Amino acid sequence: MTEKDAATLAKLIVGCREQMESDLCELIEELGPALIQEITARTYPAREPERRIAAATLKTALSDRWGEVAPALKAALAARETKVVRQGVESLEPTNLQLLSDAEESKQLASQQALDHLATACREETNSLERRISYLVLRSAMTPGDTTFKVASLWSCVRSACAKVTDDTAAGILLLNMVGKHLDTELPQLYRVANEALIDAGILPRLKRSYRDLAPVDPEQAAAEAARVTSALDRLVKARTKDSGGAAPAAGSANASVKLFDSMKALQTAAPQAQAGTHTNVVRMARDSGAARDVRPQEAVTLDIVAELFDQIFNDPNIANGMKGLVARLQSTVLKAAMLNQQFFADRNHPARRFLDSISTVAIRWGKEVNTDDPFFVKLLELVSKVQTTYDGDMAVFEAANVELDAFLAEREKIEEQQDRELADAVHAREEDIRLSRAAQMRAQRAANQCIFKLLGPQVPIQIGDFLRSYWRDVVQGRISQSGEDGAATEDALRTAVALIVAVTPKHDPGARKRHAAALPGLLKKLNAGFDEIGVSPTERKTFMDTLAEMQFAALRAEKQKPPSEDDPSVPGGKPASRGTSPTLQVSHATSTGIQVQDISLPGVGELEADDTPDRADLRRVRQLVRGDWVDFITAGQTRRERLTWINPERTMFLFSNGATATAISITPEALAVRLRNKTANIVLPDRPIFERAIQGAIRFLDKLITEAK
Repeated sequence: MTEKDAATLAKLIVGCREQMESDLCELIEELGPALIQEITARTYPAREPERRIAAATLKTALSDRWGEVAPALKAALAARETKVVRQGVESLEPTNLQLLSDAEESKQLASQQALDHLATACREETNSLERRISYLVLRSAMTPGDTTFKVASLWSCVRSACAKVTDDTAAGILLLNMVGKHLDTELPQLYRVANEALIDAGILPRLKRSYRDLAPVDPEQAAAEAARVTSALDRLVKARTKDSGGAAPAAGSANASVKLFDSMKALQTAAPQAQAGTHTNVVRMARDSGAARDVRPQEAVTLDIVAELFDQIFNDPNIANGMKGLVARLQSTVLKAAMLNQQFFADRNHPARRFLDSISTVAIRWGKEVNTDDPFFVKLLELVSKVQTTYDGDMAVFEAANVELDAFLAEREKIEEQQDRELADAVHAREEDIRLSRAAQMRAQRAANQCIFKLLGPQVPIQIGDFLRSYWRDVVQGRISQSGEDGAATEDALRTAVALIVAVTPKHDPGARKRHAAALPGLLKKLNAGFDEIGVSPTERKTFMDTLAEMQFAALRAEKQKPPSEDDPSVPGGKPASRGTSPTLQVSHATSTGIQVQDISLPGVGELEADDTPDRADLRRVRQLVRGDWVDFITAGQTRRERLTWINPERTMFLFSNGATATAISITPEALAVRLRNKTANIVLPDRPIFERAIQGAIRFLDKLITEAK
């Protein structure tokens, strides 16, 4: 290794440490108001006066002294000394050997419990980081025994800083518990950023995360949950046996499940076709039918759980209807798998569970709108149909489906990685051009905003106003950039905007209706041409066109459209609404790969209003994003889910794309932070698989019913 290599690696380690410590100090500084709000909302019964007094003491101390914590944390982090390791035993300071008072021992115990929770929460990221910082090329870049990235070392500094708030033992313990719980969700994000920086530097990149990963699950936590599920199942079966009087199953009950499945087939065939957004729970219908009377208590419990499971899935507003349609096909299959082996509910590695959970890993790419032409959906539909028609109790069907799906995902991931590399190279090559063009585009955007504003009167419907201020503003902006504000293309775009407003204006006489019918094909052609120019996805385009069709029919019936609200910016004197389009600069351009890229950044700082200035907490959330994370971008009520596929070395530009569409988004961290603030972008948080959440919810629900009935 050359000296240059060692210096580069040392600089990398220092950068990771400084970023982690800076973000931690910011986080702790901002935590004060949340802690005060949390302690204020807590209530304790009269029989627990000690806890009430501790809460009151802590509330006062937080208000008076929380401002001292962040500076104390910075000082503690700066003063950390590397522990010297001699002969495998860490040296102990004399202070660690003195006897502790009861109060200090209680604090030590509370601190250790919080640390244990933190270590568990961070385990996936810290394990990967440990492997990287122990890697051969990094050994000379760090002092032996360096505890810079140890959770225990960071928590020790946090604990010493929190000691500035109060000397009261009970209040101090309560504070440590509260701070620890907040860090359980925040600290793993800081480790993610450090891991990503090392991945970018080529340190064990093969350990990088897949976009298919969901929320990490600790093995010990999974085992504990499995034990709880098994215990709950036992209670449910005992309660059902007690309800049946403990009688032995009637003769022929062994064939009851066969009759039940025959009944389900008939019910599924006869079930009414699901309306938009609704799905028939065939398992519940079967459970309530006569065919379920003779099943054994254990099978009856399985019926109850699976019926409730599908109720929870079908009623979950966060699951796309397209996904619910896929899941609905598997009702009888899931019931049969669960009846044959109740470990289905507790064992994550059950072949059927693994297949069902894989549906969730794919579903994250869609959000609430499923593109049925997406190769991922087509493959899932193929596998679900195969399982549905061939499963007869043999787990080999699910094993084969798992193998096939894993191979498909691996192949698609390779394809998308190549596409992402080509797109990133194209955007990277244009970075300087993009920076140079922003000043001109800023002027074009101001001009486009003014042009659109002149067209918006108090009678323009909300949907049309939103469309013109967002999508069509981008069209006008692009044409101003190309042909000038007075150019023919710009004037044509503004005439199209006027025609759109006229198209949704109520038509009271036959002549107006006739003129509207004659002008409609030309209007739709011009709208679609504008959509093509700015790279609008088919889903977004269809959604707006469907809305426009409804409004046009209403106009032909001379129905009055809903006017804008008093807060709408088109109303003279009205309060400007925060829509996430006006403060951001948007430039669309094509790449050699055929992908349309929308570049989003902020105007100059001096031109931003207070509401459009990035919030520090949102900027930190943006800094914590890593490749593979998903973000929902919302424009005029339409959502595009995009995956972070590239970050430039300076972290001044993020590139988002989704293989399902021919569009991408490049955005500055500041612009993304503003969109997070005004709710026109949302970071998609990892969650547990659909079926796992539903199983846990169903068992909790039924267990609660039994407890309440006692």
